Amino acid sequence: MAEDTPPPIPTDSPRPSGCGRLLVLALLGSLLITGIVTWKFMDLVKDGLAWMSQGLVTQDINETFRQSVTRIVSTNGDILEVATLETDETVTKYDVKTLFNQTVYLGTTVSEIRTPVVYRYHIQLSDGWNLRVENGQCIVNAPALRPSQPPAIRTDRMEKKSESGWLRFNAAESLATLEKNLTPTLEKRAGNRSHLNLIREPARKSVAEFVKKWLLTQRAGPLEEIQSITVIFPDEVAPSGQPRTLPPTLQVP
Repeated sequence: MAEDTPPPIPTDSPRPSGCGRLLVLALLGSLLITGIVTWKFMDLVKDGLAWMSQGLVTQDINETFRQSVTRIVSTNGDILEVATLETDETVTKYDVKTLFNQTVYLGTTVSEIRTPVVYRYHIQLSDGWNLRVENGQCIVNAPALRPSQPPAIRTDRMEKKSESGWLRFNAAESLATLEKNLTPTLEKRAGNRSHLNLIREPARKSVAEFVKKWLLTQRAGPLEEIQSITVIFPDEVAPSGQPRTLPPTLQVP
């Protein structure tokens, strides 16, 4: 009897049918749709919780202040405020470091603070005054303008920045030092020539109004003989050393 020959074993693996590919694509699409729906659902949950929390959650913000009085000084009625100056001040500090007598450059740290500042200026009533009347013009030699210290710093709009050089790591330290010395720096600026020149004319008018309202009412003679008031400050001198000839500061009706 002849032996049965076994069927040949196929060498090629069967290719996936079209149904299998459709099943895979359907599964991927289902996962994608599920992810989108879940994402949208989570957004709705967040919105719902936020809406519910408006009526369920309350927030209290409290501020406390502690006062320790260190000094109280009376002006003894000796201060007449004559002008106010509001300006944006920028203070910059450059910290350059080198080695070997400036042969090797190690970088520069630049720190900067920009802040609005309110300067106030006054004269002291007890300082020397001189009033004289010439041809209907009252000439007032007034006391010197003085800055009222310290200036007021508007910290709510203060801007600070600091950048260190390539071998410098002291940006925060440099900025802290600059901020610590900010008030003394601005006190020096308050009395410089540029600031005084900015407020000179408003201050001159304030002094003239003060003279008109208070000092001239104490004169024995009639006020009608004075037609104008001219205010001159001590630092206003001509090249010859004599007081400048200035136009009237205020007309007296």
